[in-house]
Amino acid sequence: MHTSKYINRRALFITMLLVFVFGCSSKSSGLNKYDIKPLVNAFLRAHSNFGEFDNKVSERTLDNIIYQLDPAKYYFYQKDIDGFLAHKDKIDDYVEDGNFDFLFEIFKVYRTRFEESRAIVKAQVAGEIDFSKDETINLDREKVTYAKNSAEMAERWRKKIKLELLNYLSARKNIGEAKEKLLKRYRLLDRRIMEIDKDRMYSMFLNSFSTALDPHSNYLTREDHEDFMIQTNLKLEGIGVMLRSEDGFVLVEQVIPGGAADKLPENFQLKPNDKIIAVAQSDDEPVEVIDMDLRDVVKMIRGKKGTEVRLTILRDVANKKQDRIVVPISREVIKLEEQAARSELLTVARNNRKTKVGYLKLPSFYLDFDAAARFDPDTRSSYRDVKTELVKLKKQGMEALVIDLRGNPGGALEEAINIAGLFIKSGPILQIKGTDRWGNRDTVTVIRDKDSGELWEGPIVVLIDKFSASASEILAGAIKDYNRGLILGPSSSFGKGTVQSYAKLMEGRKGAMKVTTGVFYQPAGESNHLFGIRPHVLVPDMSVIWDIGEAKLRYPLKWEKIKSAKFTAYRQFVNRRTVDILQRQSRTRISSSEQYRNLVAKIEKLKAQLGDKVVSLRDESKKEDTEMKEMEKNMRASRKKTADLENDLFLNEAINVTADYVQLIGAGKIKTSSGPHRGVK
Repeated sequence: MHTSKYINRRALFITMLLVFVFGCSSKSSGLNKYDIKPLVNAFLRAHSNFGEFDNKVSERTLDNIIYQLDPAKYYFYQKDIDGFLAHKDKIDDYVEDGNFDFLFEIFKVYRTRFEESRAIVKAQVAGEIDFSKDETINLDREKVTYAKNSAEMAERWRKKIKLELLNYLSARKNIGEAKEKLLKRYRLLDRRIMEIDKDRMYSMFLNSFSTALDPHSNYLTREDHEDFMIQTNLKLEGIGVMLRSEDGFVLVEQVIPGGAADKLPENFQLKPNDKIIAVAQSDDEPVEVIDMDLRDVVKMIRGKKGTEVRLTILRDVANKKQDRIVVPISREVIKLEEQAARSELLTVARNNRKTKVGYLKLPSFYLDFDAAARFDPDTRSSYRDVKTELVKLKKQGMEALVIDLRGNPGGALEEAINIAGLFIKSGPILQIKGTDRWGNRDTVTVIRDKDSGELWEGPIVVLIDKFSASASEILAGAIKDYNRGLILGPSSSFGKGTVQSYAKLMEGRKGAMKVTTGVFYQPAGESNHLFGIRPHVLVPDMSVIWDIGEAKLRYPLKWEKIKSAKFTAYRQFVNRRTVDILQRQSRTRISSSEQYRNLVAKIEKLKAQLGDKVVSLRDESKKEDTEMKEMEKNMRASRKKTADLENDLFLNEAINVTADYVQLIGAGKIKTSSGPHRGVK
């Protein structure tokens, strides 16, 4: 499910444009218009900040509908928008009356504009395109107005097509191949748009409404719900293969180690880039899946454990030929081990002394949400896995612990609380202000560590980046407030400080709803919301090139501070002098490393390129594309290892800082802090 964080900004623009449109194309969620009002009311009853569907929410909902359909302003004209705005303060009334004519009207205009755009695309692709011409395209949606007439729209599409063809040309394709691939992609997009039915429109409307409340309240279709459960449970019933879609084909991306497909005999083993052209259930006839939506193909391949699925595969072989193979696979419960907590003991030499550093990688806070499974000792849980890894590292003689939360988007709140409790004797882990179980708003609840005592009592260093969010920020925030350890990062974390409840609808048959019920606060009363957790020690890393965070999302909730809970901070691990020493030592190392100096220079260059949303349309970007692709390749290789100190310069430096930290503590440089709960901010 994860995509690379580092991609070419031209490709990023195209990807984001299609994500919104393709997001409307999955199969029906089973919703009908009679479901909408009860679900809207359910969101409003549970939400921490909004209790009624007022004009403000109505206007935001309309804006979200338009944004989902036309995120980059390539379809609607200004006159279309002016017509839609007549509904901006009436949508609450429409929902009350069960009247969704306005929604069908917007979709009708959208389909008309979509068909008009296809004529423009065909005409532009058929003509000559001058890639030597010095011109630019502005990718900043906020600075681009809606087109006023057809000539302005055609010019907008001309530049867009030129940009897309440049992306294909940068992948070493000639102009003929590039045009052919582009037209095929738009033909596939045509099919997806035509597949949008009433139920899917209702689904999109519910998402437009829920995200008008805040960015993290969502309606999930049945397929979205299934994907969410896979991510949180780290298991699924299927064959154990990661797939991707390309040019109408579903391709094998990766075979999951230990899964059903991984256990096949050698002559049936699936390989990366195998094309799946048909799927059959047991002895049924094969169903061709060429040009089928990836979500639909995945749904056909998944199924109950013990049942059989037969995949018809096309595989490239020598002399540009293809073998056709039928692969029968018996479905199993697949455990996603690569996304689970894992650890490694590292030894660092410093000043004629070797320091044993335990490295713990935690990609997410996962937990089987099935009520019965939660009490099963064999159920997968990030808390249980972290405990297991800590015991293993302690037995190996660990002197300090590094917890890597980079790229961790969060997950189960309960897991973050329990994991924080492994490092704190007792006390509050977080506070939540929001709607309680009886529907009372603005209630502050203090959530405390459930266990007394610590599993690990030694030094801790927590690694974060801009992609560390939610539960990651709860754990990092508690460690920081208690002065329990150091926080290292290239920047503040994401800044998602809201808590969501999750409810299946008809056992998931009609999807699920996720609604924001509160804002969480650190023990000392500050919220990481919008601004994130700030590191003690800043270490450069490529993640800073991306201008992302909660504050960049549409309609985030506001930030505020509440009273501190009562707790006692640690006195032996962190103070301002220690932080200053460690930062100074780190900067000295970085400035003396040619490899790191090159990284810092590349960061500044890419930040400038990605920050400038006016992109050149001259064919002069192949060097930049090559650099980005090489970076992606290194990152993919890095993810296969627990601790890749060779390719991950940030991690290498973090381990060095940790070794310095251990020596400072051992030398008695940590002085007693003043006050019961003051932390080094």
